[in-house]
Amino acid sequence: MNIKDNTGHSVQSEQTLISLLLNMPGPACIIDLTGTIILANQKFKDILKIPSEKELFSFNILTFDSPFHDLSQDITEVGTGTYKSTHKNILFHSDDGLVHCYRIAITSFLDEKQETLIFISGCNITEEYYISTEQNRINALHGLIREMISSHLLDLHPEEQIQQIMSRVGAVMKVQYSSYLEIDEISPPHSIQERFLWSHRYGFLIGTDMDELRNDPQFLSIMSELKSHQPIIFRKQQTNGFIQKLLEERQSGSLVMIPLIRDSYLIGILIFWDAAEERRWIQVELTTLMILAGVIETRFSRRQIEGTLVKSEQKFQSLIDQIGDMYFMTDKSGYLIKVSSSMVKNLGYQSAEYLQGTSLENVVHPPEFWPIFLSDIISSEGVKDYEIQLITRDQKIIYSSISCRLIYDDDGMLQGIEGVIRDISRRKQYGDLLSDIEWKLEQAQRIARMGVWSYDNHLERFRVSPEVFSLLGIPPDRNDVVIDDFISRTYPNDTDKFLHYFPLAVKQGIEFDFEFRISLEEEKFKYLRIKGKPLIKKGIVQGSFGILQDTTERKDVENHLMKYATELEKKTIELDEMRTQLLDMNRDLDYRVRKRTVQIEDLLKQKDEFIQIIGHDLKTPLTPLVAILPYIRKKVTDPELCELLDNTIEDVSTIRKLVTTILDLAQMNSLYMISDIQKIHIREMIDQIVSDNAYLIHQKSLKITNNIPDEYQVLMSPMHFETILGNLIGNAIKYSFINGNVTIDATDLGDSVMLSIKDEGIGIEPEHISRVFEEFYRADNSRHERGSHGLGLAIAKRVAEIYHGIITVESAGAGKGSMFHLHLKKNPDTFLKKREGLIQTIIQKQGEENGRA
Repeated sequence: MNIKDNTGHSVQSEQTLISLLLNMPGPACIIDLTGTIILANQKFKDILKIPSEKELFSFNILTFDSPFHDLSQDITEVGTGTYKSTHKNILFHSDDGLVHCYRIAITSFLDEKQETLIFISGCNITEEYYISTEQNRINALHGLIREMISSHLLDLHPEEQIQQIMSRVGAVMKVQYSSYLEIDEISPPHSIQERFLWSHRYGFLIGTDMDELRNDPQFLSIMSELKSHQPIIFRKQQTNGFIQKLLEERQSGSLVMIPLIRDSYLIGILIFWDAAEERRWIQVELTTLMILAGVIETRFSRRQIEGTLVKSEQKFQSLIDQIGDMYFMTDKSGYLIKVSSSMVKNLGYQSAEYLQGTSLENVVHPPEFWPIFLSDIISSEGVKDYEIQLITRDQKIIYSSISCRLIYDDDGMLQGIEGVIRDISRRKQYGDLLSDIEWKLEQAQRIARMGVWSYDNHLERFRVSPEVFSLLGIPPDRNDVVIDDFISRTYPNDTDKFLHYFPLAVKQGIEFDFEFRISLEEEKFKYLRIKGKPLIKKGIVQGSFGILQDTTERKDVENHLMKYATELEKKTIELDEMRTQLLDMNRDLDYRVRKRTVQIEDLLKQKDEFIQIIGHDLKTPLTPLVAILPYIRKKVTDPELCELLDNTIEDVSTIRKLVTTILDLAQMNSLYMISDIQKIHIREMIDQIVSDNAYLIHQKSLKITNNIPDEYQVLMSPMHFETILGNLIGNAIKYSFINGNVTIDATDLGDSVMLSIKDEGIGIEPEHISRVFEEFYRADNSRHERGSHGLGLAIAKRVAEIYHGIITVESAGAGKGSMFHLHLKKNPDTFLKKREGLIQTIIQKQGEENGRA
């Protein structure tokens, strides 16, 4: 057939064209404009994997799954005459899993039917393609490294550096994913975490849970290999376990792992994932990635060092603050640029900002000392120590010691002064105080005639205070004292004692304390006391130390005391004899007192009996008068005589009551008056007393409230209880106003009961309260009514005292009512028995005396 190209020129026959296709060094074919194959050589068939027996017309190279799919646009443009020809690189995957690159040339021609056909031919440029591609990646990586070095990336936090490298290297290398595994091998159990995950398509994503890697045998083996600072490449077919699972999940074919190591520990792994299993990871790429990993490792180490330095500085600052020292640093002009909080506080500033920027010259006192201080620091090397004075913000002086040095940079240029200041104001005070104490001690030693000494076993010499020279009579211009100075001055009779005690005690390291005498002129001597303790260092006896004291005056005093002691002993014997006589006199006097007491008791008994007789004699004539006078009153009609009889009847009744009360009071005073004791139910007895006063209560319209619980009881005579409470309640009723209230309460106090009788009556003035319990005493005119004799409260108080009870009263004043308190023992039987026993003892003693008489 005749074939023309797209310019209209004739081409060779079909046979010639077939021969040309078959002998092409690379793949070649003829297609129509739809992409259907018309003619192809074997190499083209191999690329498309077309079996030999298949018809070519059934294949179209522009289908979606065809490697030539990307040529659609180019074929259209050449077929329509837009371009005469064109060429393009296409990648093919071979059966061996490798990727081959072909350079495809596309041109058009006309067949005999004047239809446009496309001639495609190609040559294998795989090696050139890879070299170019790899070189481009290498150049891009090198450019990235240069950019990172020249940019601020190295100053970023290590984690920010990792993210930058992952994203930028991943984009340059055109990988599918890049990730960073953070590993902690130092603190078991080891942790593995995918800290960052970058996707070429989506950017940064959330990492996968990597806990399963801790027990994955393949990964544990990988960790050991990575510690040799070598990258590891894995292709999907080489993996198993969790790593293979990750490759499948991310649809990746291969990956490369770059280790990050610090102090022989694996701290992290940079992983780059590629979709192609056959991707070639060239050595230059791996080396570049190792360099980048080294950058991160360096930054990690730098970060750790910086953190350590910060912590060290904080610890140093904390230590300085704790011990109270003041740390400072100046620039080369002497201005403070760093100060500790203790310096700020000690100098009286509110914060470091107020002190920073101040010249050190302004805090050194006096100002003229600053040039000398600065000149001495500059002219010397190393740390210098000085004692200086600082002036605070409020012009106070701080005595200080300063240790400082000059600081230089790496080039040897002076940067400033660094130092520590210690407040020695208290030490100076202590030093002055110590000097004062030493002076006072020296004076005290002179007053006490005492000196101190220390003895060196090796030198066999004493070091002594000035007072020792005076005590031994040694010239004070001598520097030391030896043992012969003691022996030569010791009184002959005491020499053996000194030679026995002192050398033995010093040699064996034991305490000693003895006295010896030293000879004076005219056959006189002086007593000295030497006392010492061993001086032991590291278990070895180094010597001894102690005191030397003049005890001559004390010896004289002791001799006088011995004399006085002898005389005192004689006087003591005499005193013992006198004491014996005095005891005999006391016994006789006691006997006389007891005897006189019995006599007095007899007299009191006789007095009580006399009162009883008199009272009976007085009551006897009054009895008929009490009965007859009212009868006579009824018979008399004369008004004046009736009034006289009414007064007489009232006076006779009053006299009779007074006699009865006096007799009762006399009975209360009797030592022999011990009534029958029985259990009293307080509430029941008080209700009876209130009932006895019902007529007067009714006349005054009073309200009586008894709040005493039923279970309250005391032991005493019912007559005495009625006497006490009858008087207290009777007074409350008698002196209450009409329509008033009387309240009776009780409180349990453990071994006693307190009864309270409160009224709202006429009350008592404060000046009368202390006397209301006196016999015949009536507080004021309101109580001076006829028939009131002033003995009721006195009798109640006497009866209460028999049972060791107490009656008290309180009142806010006239017209404000009164409250009486009665304290009664629940069981007063013990006190009554003691009183009865005392009386019986006196009577028994009197009987014995009478018997002896």
